[in-house]
Amino acid sequence: MVYNLTYTNSILESFGVISSFNFAETIWETYEKFAIPKIKESTVKLRGSLYYLKELTPIQAAKEVNSIRSLIPVLVQLRTVIEPVETKEFKEFKITALDFLDTVDFLFNNLQDLADIHSSYTISKSVLAADWDSNEDEHWNNY
Repeated sequence: MVYNLTYTNSILESFGVISSFNFAETIWETYEKFAIPKIKESTVKLRGSLYYLKELTPIQAAKEVNSIRSLIPVLVQLRTVIEPVETKEFKEFKITALDFLDTVDFLFNNLQDLADIHSSYTISKSVLAADWDSNEDEHWNNY
């Protein structure tokens, strides 16, 4: 089961909810009852889809990265608005929104790694270099 281009849908759904957040909102309780479950639902969907990342090809991962990339600056801006909030009544919303934003960051970083065809080589390069220079491999120097 591969989640082709569904990450963007989950992100956009919560993006719309978070971006309508307003400190001066007079109907805060109604908004909170609507927003928090929606954001949590999207977070759970994104976390669940992380399991299926391993099934994506680098080309599919690159498509996902490209579809999400334009949202990242806006999500960063939302984070800068939400992080400094210390008001008690916004605490649960803040925790939920930051959890969602952290999940999106984690997903995006993993998709970028998958999109890089050479990432597995890059990740293992230091281990391979250390192994190649080990004393146990000195016999290879005779060839």
